[in-house]
Amino acid sequence: MLPASKPLRFAFAAAAAVALLAGCAPDSVRNVQAKGFNAYLDSLKTACPNMVMGSSNISDWLRSSGDRADDNYVYWLDQTSRLYYQRISVKQYRDSISAALGGRSDAPALDCIVRNLPPDRPTHVPGGRL
Repeated sequence: MLPASKPLRFAFAAAAAVALLAGCAPDSVRNVQAKGFNAYLDSLKTACPNMVMGSSNISDWLRSSGDRADDNYVYWLDQTSRLYYQRISVKQYRDSISAALGGRSDAPALDCIVRNLPPDRPTHVPGGRL
């Protein structure tokens, strides 16, 4: 049998782990205030209708709002959010997406995503920590 303090410590540790994992969610998944970013993603549906990287069909993700259980989708969404909010450079974005999804960093899908970035995009997530 556990001493009375052991279950309490376990419960506290479990709660802390859940809070820590929730904090790791991509800004684009956590932040419903990201209206500019969401509008950018919506614009890609028509501007870039056939985006494919490796075996990942980015255009299908955009049409269906992706699958949060798909690690590739979540990673792409997080990196695209970081690009949009100028937290990573275009080169870093191209390199990370091509490495994660397969394909070339100069792929037409990435060209279209970068080409359609708004020139006056923000540098922080609305309501976010940064």
